[in-house]
Amino acid sequence: MLFKLDLITYKGIYRTIETEKLNVPTSEGRRTILSNHMPIMMPLAMGVIETSKNGKLSHYAVNNGIMYFENNQAAIIADSVLDVDEIDIPRAIADRGRALKGIESARNEVELSRATFKKEVAENFLGAAEKYLK
Repeated sequence: MLFKLDLITYKGIYRTIETEKLNVPTSEGRRTILSNHMPIMMPLAMGVIETSKNGKLSHYAVNNGIMYFENNQAAIIADSVLDVDEIDIPRAIADRGRALKGIESARNEVELSRATFKKEVAENFLGAAEKYLK
């Protein structure tokens, strides 16, 4: 049985899909949600969301967020979500390089925190592309 999933960022709805299964990264490991799951809300870790429809898997890199599920409708609200097939590898490599320079030149904790987060996002995109792009 399919259920609806909205992938949402600060820019609005990134994508609405129907899926049979939702597998998400959490700080305690991966969690799988199937149709008719009890209502649940949980924080997400940086990683990859996996969905399945008619046996076809789809993967989305997610950078932190929260997942909510109730009445066969799920919503993921995240800092960023990107279909792994849409990852621009050269851009992610360049973003990681800029972030590493930002870490080296950080003058305070705020700059260090921002640069570290940007590096983690770029590495999440690169790791997802390496694992799932064929």
